[in-house]
This record gives sequence, structure tokens and C-alpha cells, in this order.
Amino acid sequence: MCNLNNLDIEVLKYHKQKGCDYSKSLARALNIKLCEAFEVHKKLLELGYLEKVNSKFTKYKLNNNTKIIKHRNHTYYQLSQKGKQFLKELTS
Repeated sequence: MCNLNNLDIEVLKYHKQKGCDYSKSLARALNIKLCEAFEVHKKLLELGYLEKVNSKFTKYKLNNNTKIIKHRNHTYYQLSQKGKQFLKELTS
């Protein structure tokens, strides 16, 4: 398979559920240190499981149903096709 640990997989699942988000929000949600969130985002980006969101505005899920649009003040990440495929294979 690949060299992803449990935290990496949790982050991918988080992005599948929430959509795009930034490291500080991820750290709060998963109760991890901010430096860990930065590192896992960097690792998953380099491995191709995540991609940076390029638009100036972003949509994301607030409580699984409510989507809000806001101006990006941080670097936002979302699942790439590779990340989506990995999660699909993981659950099948």
C-alpha cells in the first residue's frame, strides 16, 4: 500500500467529511498540535493525496449540511483525486 499512518488517514477522512480546510482548524478538530497539522498537510500534499485550493473564496461544510463561502485568509487544502481514490479503496 503506502506509508500513511493513522493520523494521515484521519486527516484524509476529515477532509472528505468537511471539504477544504486549513491547518489551524484541522488541529482544533482533531485535538493535535498546530505543528503536527502543518506537517501532515505538507506530507499529504507532497504525496499527492491533498491539493491546495487555488480560489480566493472557498466553500466548506460547517456541520455536514451547511456550506458557507468565505474569503481565504489561510492556505486551504482539499482531497485530490488520489486521496479520494485511496479512501474509496480503504472502505471497500
